[in-house]
Amino acid sequence: MADDELLVGCRFYFEADGLTDKMILEVSGLTSECPSAGGDKVLGSTKNAKNLRQAAPTRVKFSPVTVKVVATTNKDLYKWYEDCNKNEGGQSNWQSNRKAASVSVYDQGGAMKARWELQNSYPTKYEGPKLEAGASDVANETITLVHEGIKRVQ
Repeated sequence: MADDELLVGCRFYFEADGLTDKMILEVSGLTSECPSAGGDKVLGSTKNAKNLRQAAPTRVKFSPVTVKVVATTNKDLYKWYEDCNKNEGGQSNWQSNRKAASVSVYDQGGAMKARWELQNSYPTKYEGPKLEAGASDVANETITLVHEGIKRVQ
């Protein structure tokens, strides 16, 4: 434990193939779950009325990842969403627009200390900024990504 550095939740970065660098406000959903089967159910009983239970892993489930970034004049995040999901109908190109994406956390010296990679991700939801007269908040854009796997590689 003495050699482990605590990661600070305010130095992180989102990347996806072909997109310009994004300043992140918030990331959530970096979740992988392997629910068990059979652990809460009786699978059988013996002559002595002892119940048989066995918990066994099932298929891994991945949660959608939500990324909120600072809005700029660059529209590539929305363009990626639009390329994958045609709002007005027609052929969507989600399969050919899947991207490798990642979330990285940096230490105070600027060195990467943790990284989660998303495999074959694409956006299923786009949300523009909440605009309010007199507000002092930075405008933001939010995308929700689905993916085929998540790995912590660092």
